Amino acid sequence: MADTPTPRNGGKQSPRIGHLLRERRRQLDLTLDAVAEATSLTKGFLSDIERDKTSPSVASLVKLCEVLNMPVGDLFTSSESAVVRADERAPIKFGGTGVSDHLLTPSGSLRFQAIWTEIEPKGTGGEQLYSLRAEEEFIIVLSGELGLQLENETFILREGDAMTFDPRRLHTFYNPSDSQPTTAIFVMTPRPR
Repeated sequence: MADTPTPRNGGKQSPRIGHLLRERRRQLDLTLDAVAEATSLTKGFLSDIERDKTSPSVASLVKLCEVLNMPVGDLFTSSESAVVRADERAPIKFGGTGVSDHLLTPSGSLRFQAIWTEIEPKGTGGEQLYSLRAEEEFIIVLSGELGLQLENETFILREGDAMTFDPRRLHTFYNPSDSQPTTAIFVMTPRPR
């Protein structure tokens, strides 16, 4: 089975998404065993996710949401205000190791979703490539460097660099630095389903 528990956000409090996943699984009358088989994740790992004891990788979260037939964006909440102050950004569990994500757009926004992402040195969205059910993804690096593996191609983006690509293509991101953190903004349109 293809995932291990990933501690997130350096101990910072993140919103709990486990109950939303459990609620959706129960609505569909699915057992943990059935979801484990469909996602190739262990029953114990899924139970830990549902109890907010751990966070899945991005790829695992996308797979889980696909099996539960729910948009990934439905897991994240934020103030419905059009202004999201820097100190009021909602932390979200989008997955990965050494990655801290904060929602920049209101949770009800369907046209696009913007995420402020801070990545520790050698942090990653996960070794497993994933795709998102959106039409376009835009990334701009605010500080540091960002590696993006897009299928068989690798791109290194530096401060001020931006990139647009089709997020339905298999991809992952990482911080290639041993010592410098990376800050980037990821924008997806429409909001990933």
